Amino acid sequence: MPSLATVALPSDDQASLFTVTTASTDVAAAVSGLPYLAADPAGSDAALAGDGYGWLAAALPAPRPPACPVCHRPTVLPASAPVLWTCPHCHPAETR
Repeated sequence: MPSLATVALPSDDQASLFTVTTASTDVAAAVSGLPYLAADPAGSDAALAGDGYGWLAAALPAPRPPACPVCHRPTVLPASAPVLWTCPHCHPAETR
């Protein structure tokens, strides 16, 4: 039975994309995907996670508040929903 290195497949055959083209006599030399066993990845996972995007928020300036579409005054970010801008003049109850 011929090895994969010596099998000639037509170039239009999709299996030829995965065919070994070099003639190798040592099959054990073609080992890949060895697991990394030198260290536990838990420590590096925590270091990579860090504080999320807290470092980016500290590096960027504070966002400029958009104007209210009704009264054209600057809006604020309320503590209850700090991602939604609201107008303290038009919606005083929502600014808390």
